[in-house]
Amino acid sequence: MNDPKTAAMLALRLGFGLSLLLVGVAHYMNLEMFVAMTSDGLGPLAFLGQIWAYVLPALQIFGGALFVVGMYYEIAAWTSGVALASIPVGMLLKPVLSGVALPDVMPAAIDAFIWLIIYALVVKMCTCCGGGSCSSSGGG
Repeated sequence: MNDPKTAAMLALRLGFGLSLLLVGVAHYMNLEMFVAMTSDGLGPLAFLGQIWAYVLPALQIFGGALFVVGMYYEIAAWTSGVALASIPVGMLLKPVLSGVALPDVMPAAIDAFIWLIIYALVVKMCTCCGGGSCSSSGGG
């Protein structure tokens, strides 16, 4: 752990994984409010929003936990990626389906894109770098 890149990689992976896990736990702790927020504004697709409100936190918790323990990066990437990518899509569906004002949903969509940028960095570091330096087959 003498390499600063390795320390940075570990800090980013742990910080991201724990944060994602804790956000998922927080959603389950306020599940009634989260279900209402997720399904609100989806018009005829509100029932899908309700179902997704139960699935999304599980994906966040599972993906975040896998990043924290540093195992099964492919599964961690898929579960976290699906969870995080669904947020801006769902938020931006609301103006299309029910006339919610676009400025009302843009902050949440932008926040989700910030999470996706950090997600991409974590996945790149976890899959292309071993011991702080990228392998010749990993690119970068």
